[in-house]
Amino acid sequence: MSVVRLINASEKLVHQVGDTKFYYRRITSGHAAAIRRKYTNKGIFDGNKFGLEVLEQYLTGWDDVYDWQDKKVEFSTERIHYIPDGILAEVLEKISDSEGVTVEEASQDTEKGKTEKNS
Repeated sequence: MSVVRLINASEKLVHQVGDTKFYYRRITSGHAAAIRRKYTNKGIFDGNKFGLEVLEQYLTGWDDVYDWQDKKVEFSTERIHYIPDGILAEVLEKISDSEGVTVEEASQDTEKGKTEKNS
């Protein structure tokens, strides 16, 4: 069932890319507008700076991110800049999305998939 969820500062949503999970919360339209104004100068909008600030504020964690030497990398906002652009664009889109998949729902879907595979 698909429902509308109000945006909550303590929500924890998840976006999965392969085996990697990115944890985030959604941005309100009011806060997105405030950040957009911050990065608009004389009518010119800097989408890169906007996107990075949104990611730094709304991407809250990750699991299974590794460096070039296959060492697990702990989450920090300073490391966001090193995630490939295509992946960052996906996560940014999720942060701006009106709906999201909660961690609990993702876990249930994973368990459901395991059960169906084993049947």
